[in-house]
Amino acid sequence: MNQNEADTEDATPVTTRGGDDGQSGLIDGSRRYKDDIAFESLGTIDEAQVALGCCRAQLRDRDLEPRLQDDLEAVQFLMLTAGGVMACPVDSPPVSGQPVITQADILRLEEHIAGWKKRVELEPRFFVAGDTIVGAEFDRARTVVRRAERAVVRVVRMQGLEEQKTVSRFLNRLSDWLFIVARWADSQE
Repeated sequence: MNQNEADTEDATPVTTRGGDDGQSGLIDGSRRYKDDIAFESLGTIDEAQVALGCCRAQLRDRDLEPRLQDDLEAVQFLMLTAGGVMACPVDSPPVSGQPVITQADILRLEEHIAGWKKRVELEPRFFVAGDTIVGAEFDRARTVVRRAERAVVRVVRMQGLEEQKTVSRFLNRLSDWLFIVARWADSQE
C-alpha cells in the first residue's frame, strides 16, 4: 500500500503534509505562516488546556476534590472554544452558531474565585512554587495561561475582534483562579 492509499483509508490522518511549507490554516481556510501571532495564541491556549489536564490528573490520582476535577474539565473544553475564537481572522469573525467564550463563562470563573478564596488564607507575599506537586502543577498551569493571555492580547491589538477580547478577559480570570487553587493545594499536604 502506498502513502496515498494509506491516507485515504485514515479518516483522521495525523500527518496531512499541509503544513510542510511552514504554513497552516485558520478557521476560514486562509493560510498563514506558523510563526504568525494567531498561531502563537492558538498554541499557547492548547498548551494551557493540557496543563489544566495535568492538574486534573494530579487531583484524580490523589482522590482530591472531584468537583474541582469537573470544573477543570469544563474549563478545558472552554479552552478549545477559545482556540476556535482565536482561529478567526479579523475579516472572518466567528460564524453564526460557532461557540464563543461568553460573559457568563467569565462570571462562572469569578464565582470559582470567590468560593475558593473562602477556602484558603492568601498571604500578602510572593510565592515560590514547589511546596507540593499539585500546587506546583496549578502554578505551572497559571503561568501558561498568563502566557496565552499575552499572546491573545497581541492578536486583539492587531485585529480587535470583540469575541477575542472576551477570551483575553476569560484567561485573566482563569489565571487568578489557578493562583488561589495552587495556594489551596499547597495547604493540603
